[in-house]
Amino acid sequence: MRLVVVAVLLAFAISVAGCSGENGAARVQFQPTVATPTPALTPSPTPTPIPPPELLVSTTSLPQAGAMLVSLVGTVKSGTVTFLDRTQPLYQGSQSIYAFVGVAPDDPPGTHRLRVDFELPNGTRGVLTETIQVFEREWTLDEIEIPEDRSDLLDPGRGEEEETILSRVYSTPSPEKRWQAGWLIPTEGAITTQFGEQRSYNGGPPSGHHLGVDIGAEEGTPVVATNHGRVVLVRQFALHGNIVVVDHGGGVFSSYSHLGAFAVAEGQEVAAGDLIGYVGNTGLSTGAHLHWEIWVGGVPVDAMRFADGSNGF
Repeated sequence: MRLVVVAVLLAFAISVAGCSGENGAARVQFQPTVATPTPALTPSPTPTPIPPPELLVSTTSLPQAGAMLVSLVGTVKSGTVTFLDRTQPLYQGSQSIYAFVGVAPDDPPGTHRLRVDFELPNGTRGVLTETIQVFEREWTLDEIEIPEDRSDLLDPGRGEEEETILSRVYSTPSPEKRWQAGWLIPTEGAITTQFGEQRSYNGGPPSGHHLGVDIGAEEGTPVVATNHGRVVLVRQFALHGNIVVVDHGGGVFSSYSHLGAFAVAEGQEVAAGDLIGYVGNTGLSTGAHLHWEIWVGGVPVDAMRFADGSNGF
């Protein structure tokens, strides 16, 4: 048994001696293997989903020259509303982003789709829609005689410059919400002409629509702001006469024409009920009165529907 063990040891020694080494000496080197632990994968946190916003409209049925309030409630970064091929931004309010949307007097009646495109803070985009019914209004016809000394005001080119200026004003609204619920009739007096009435001047054919509400009153009667806002235009025009325009924020403007005198300056902040001027008979006018307009998203709408609440807000 001892001889077998010695033989095995001798064989192992010979095999080791056969390895290369300095001075023929056998050397065995051990290379330890270090195991690198695989790091544990930390799972990415699951993002908290943002609930979709809710679309609210003040009404789903309105007449020509009416307006509705469109709101998007929820965690929303931005949005736009499109109706009757007109797109406007949604503005930041206290509890939602919103816009007033108007129907022009000549917009087609029938069923139309309202579309709201929005973006969430995480970049997700979406679309919400609502079906809106627009019904037709019947417009009255008023025949007006312009005195000979003012007949030049009927020249179609006379009003081009002021319409260009007003269009530019109405297309650059302030995003800051200034208006509050409740709109005032801006002066005391009888309604002499309703919004939308078609007119024939000096026996001519009916043309367009009367885009404001006329309130008959004596010259010098105070005229006040219909709501909170900032005065953006104080000017003397050929057709509108002396005019004041107030930006109420969120795409809503009011204007006051044919004034006898101004009581405000451009850039001035006004509150509902603040004096802005006095009733007059300037411009294309046949008697002392106030011509009061409201524009929404670049569209003229019936101002009385704001004052009497028939728009639903």
